Amino acid sequence: MVDSFSMENEFDLEKFACKQWIEANDEMIEHLSEFFSMFSNPTRLRILLLLSKKEMCVGKIAEILRMDQSAVSAQLKVLRHLNLVKAKRHGRYMRYKLNNKHVRNILREGFKYVLKTSQ
Repeated sequence: MVDSFSMENEFDLEKFACKQWIEANDEMIEHLSEFFSMFSNPTRLRILLLLSKKEMCVGKIAEILRMDQSAVSAQLKVLRHLNLVKAKRHGRYMRYKLNNKHVRNILREGFKYVLKTSQ
């Protein structure tokens, strides 16, 4: 695991970019790979983008994406598995939103990268 790691402090990527850390942290590398794979699916990416603006219920997401609610629910389950989104019950409905600002920042940085490299 990571010693005294705090997301609030400046993140030093070089701390993890060494042979010793990489060799000793296979599980963390696997988790990071699984995390990034969540962004490789266009449907999940669309859902994350919608939720970056405001929280929504499955029905609204399905309506916007023109998908079945069951297909959207399946993707939300995957996103919840890695804590990218969280759900909160409002009466009969579950409302989903991004889990934290870090997910929004990843989306923002991804767009910045793609826009810059596609010019």
